[in-house]
Amino acid sequence: MEVETDMIQQYADKWGEEKGYEVEVIHESPSVQQFAQATNSTSGPDAVVGIPNDQLADYVNAGLAAEVPEDLYDDDDFSDAGVQACYVDGKRYAAPLAVETISLFYNTEKVSKVPDTWEELVETAAENGGVQFDATSIYYDLGFVRACGGYIFNYEDGAYDVSDIGLANDGAVQAYEFINDLCNQYHLISADVTADIARSNFQNGETAFYIGGPWDMDGFRSAGTPFAVTTMPTFHGEEFVTPVGTQVSFVSKKSKNQEMAWDFIMYLIDNGAVDLYEVGDRIPAKLSEQENEKIQENAVSKEFIEQINNGEPMPTVSEMGSLWDIHTNNIKSMWIGELSPKEAAENIKLQLEEASELMDAGKR
Repeated sequence: MEVETDMIQQYADKWGEEKGYEVEVIHESPSVQQFAQATNSTSGPDAVVGIPNDQLADYVNAGLAAEVPEDLYDDDDFSDAGVQACYVDGKRYAAPLAVETISLFYNTEKVSKVPDTWEELVETAAENGGVQFDATSIYYDLGFVRACGGYIFNYEDGAYDVSDIGLANDGAVQAYEFINDLCNQYHLISADVTADIARSNFQNGETAFYIGGPWDMDGFRSAGTPFAVTTMPTFHGEEFVTPVGTQVSFVSKKSKNQEMAWDFIMYLIDNGAVDLYEVGDRIPAKLSEQENEKIQENAVSKEFIEQINNGEPMPTVSEMGSLWDIHTNNIKSMWIGELSPKEAAENIKLQLEEASELMDAGKR
């Protein structure tokens, strides 16, 4: 959260004046090993603010994150995806600060009617301007898989079962068949279309549709791209589930100031969410803050909030880190005909199981 560092320091100063403490906010992206070393110092960090939730499990598994006090906050006060992102193995280790997801951008000069379904979108895009996104990535493909009944790891009672992988069931195979058609039947995407290329082509007016997030808007505005944002079209008759990224905050398990650290985290969430939104386009995870007039008067933010309500976090487990390259490589092999959609799905599941087994063996 580099752009928000100054704002967080301002709130740290306000909180410190009220409580009689001095707080130093440092912007760093340390590895788990570096953080572990820092916590052994007498001046080590008490808390981490605004870390992506997909990194949380690594800190928890390394024994570096303290559990959240039971009465610190009520889960019902926050977006469901934001809360789910704070749980690891059924226990709550963080507080949700901000949430973000991807949705459908469209060129307002090229598109007169926004498609309600992916089936309509494919037809419209094939005839008028195209649609681009990184379709090799599970980040963008999650909605297809979930709409057909697939999943990454089964989630129940606040925990993921990493032995229960749903990326090769009948629904997942059906989703991969559609993703294959996007390349080989409709010729809308290819392995050459990375997220950066897709963004550039939309920004330059070459494509009519693009899937991206709030982080793209400044570039489009600066370039004068005529765009609007809408929630994702349905697929297979179901809502399109997008991955919700959550900036979470946690307290070091070795901190001697845990109570005060949690107090500051909640102070920032309760008082600074809207200011952080204004400097970084990050939507507050707290539901009451999402209703703030400054946010509600922004049509784009309202669309993203609605899409967040149709989203879920990527699994907060260390095993998730193995999936990214596995998924990308198998989709590319499918597109060039080396694998059928069913074979690609089975390969993804098998390789993820093998990677998870290796990771588990390393823990023992």
